[in-house]
Amino acid sequence: MKDRKWQCEFCAAISLESGLLRGPNPFDPEDELVGCPACKSVEGFIELCEIEGCVKGATCGGPGNDGVYRRTCGDHADWIRKRGD
Repeated sequence: MKDRKWQCEFCAAISLESGLLRGPNPFDPEDELVGCPACKSVEGFIELCEIEGCVKGATCGGPGNDGVYRRTCGDHADWIRKRGD
């Protein structure tokens, strides 16, 4: 699975999903809180387009020609279907 990019809504830092802070929710032990490694804010993230170098929000998704589901911005939605990677 691809390590998705996320942008903090509070400080605009961009982090890979694997780098986000995670911990148990003290109010709901079955829930997990996700935090920004830069500013330590919790639960305020925008998923970013998977295309290298693009920092627009991921608003579209679909399978490429390779069968892998991709999340992209509107500008790159057709590009993924044509390229498939």
